Amino acid sequence: MLSFLFGIVLSFLPQRYRESFPDSLRGNLRLGAVASGLVQCLGCLGIFCVRYLSFLQQNVGALADRAIARGGDEVFGATAAQAGMGYVSMVEYIFHPLSLLLIYFTLEGTVRFYAAGITEEVVGTLPLHVVAWAQERVGQARAERALGPRVADIVEQVYSSDYDLRIFSCRPKRNWDRLITVSYADQLYAVVGEQAGKLPYRSIYHLRRTRFGWIVRNIHHYDPQEVLLETEETPAPLTSRLIGWVLDRLGAARAAEAAGPAVPDLVERISSLAYQLRIASCRPKPTWDHLMTVEYEDELYEIVEEKQGAAPHPYIYLLRKLPEGRAIRSLHHYRPEESLNR
Repeated sequence: MLSFLFGIVLSFLPQRYRESFPDSLRGNLRLGAVASGLVQCLGCLGIFCVRYLSFLQQNVGALADRAIARGGDEVFGATAAQAGMGYVSMVEYIFHPLSLLLIYFTLEGTVRFYAAGITEEVVGTLPLHVVAWAQERVGQARAERALGPRVADIVEQVYSSDYDLRIFSCRPKRNWDRLITVSYADQLYAVVGEQAGKLPYRSIYHLRRTRFGWIVRNIHHYDPQEVLLETEETPAPLTSRLIGWVLDRLGAARAAEAAGPAVPDLVERISSLAYQLRIASCRPKPTWDHLMTVEYEDELYEIVEEKQGAAPHPYIYLLRKLPEGRAIRSLHHYRPEESLNR
């Protein structure tokens, strides 16, 4: 019971806050989100209706008192006016700030209940999402100031057996890894190393000319001035984001209905050179790619292949143990029960 109640509280939080709690305290978040969404919807709707009855009684009663005070000849007219007064009072009540707040939280509770019950997604409350967004923006601003002013990159040709180009940059190039090919001055380069530098050039990259037969994957046309042109992405308008969110939820609902009920993953150890772990899941894992490192039972794995299976586990992932010396980029602590809490 305590785990269920704690899951109700956590279901109101955005995901970035929920992840800071250990798995043992999360409980069944999906069940908690269903309960919290239902309570939020019915509770706010009940308060809205009770307040309306009280509001209507006060407004119409005040009109009747004024009519009686003026004399009996106006009672009939006041009685006729009371019928119209009911509609006027309803409009006035709906546009009261507290009423609008109750309407919003009623709708939000409905959406949260629908998302948890149908699409099996735990959606936090909007005010806390706003707090998380503000906190993230403040953190980004602080990180930007800590990196110092933006200046153009410095590019040096180096005659070395290890690399041919050295780039000093004031900002880290987060998408520069072993899978990217950099085009500069009509030459193609592969990123072979990165090291920390001093202000204002905190990041130093080592690049080597690609050899004959090199497979070009993601090509980036590099310009030393590009760091000065980088700007943070402007958020889409709120209306567009809401419409996109609703469409995504509808698509997720159809996908969830087609996939069937959520069940724990099936994990099978395989004695093979190609892969050593086979995970069958009822839901897709969109973040599992070649850059993801999966930790399971104190061992590290990398994803080598994704296959189609049969219901109720139509998504199959083949993993092999991470080779010694392989860099860890995105680490995911995997649990077979995690599909139930999505």
